[in-house]
Amino acid sequence: MSRKIYFISHNDFAEGLKRSVEMIAGKQPNVTAYGLEPGGDPNEIVRQIEADIATTDTVIILGDLEGGSVCNAALRLTVRPNVALIAGSNLALALQVVLSSQTANLDDEIEEARKRIKKLNLKVSAVNDVEGLF
Repeated sequence: MSRKIYFISHNDFAEGLKRSVEMIAGKQPNVTAYGLEPGGDPNEIVRQIEADIATTDTVIILGDLEGGSVCNAALRLTVRPNVALIAGSNLALALQVVLSSQTANLDDEIEEARKRIKKLNLKVSAVNDVEGLF
């Protein structure tokens, strides 16, 4: 069973996301990144993906922004039963999808990634405590 994952975005976000995933999880030959350059045609990205997925069992596309030109163009690929498009990608979601098994439920993977979105803060009881942190 073959699976390909595509990161698509405006500008360099997709390539940066791929580099970050590979920094943490090692080389990912089944992951391809496409970024829409200013003045570019998002349909060209979709054409490149279409040319590559004809014999792939499962295709997962992580897009940067719901309603953005890149995701809107890629939406037409979802008429194929083997293609899933997920908008709102971030590093947590990308890692969750890349490292998941091929039989994992995508809705569960999205929910797991959502759990990693948190507001963080450091509560300090005294100035001396801060100095001990560094």
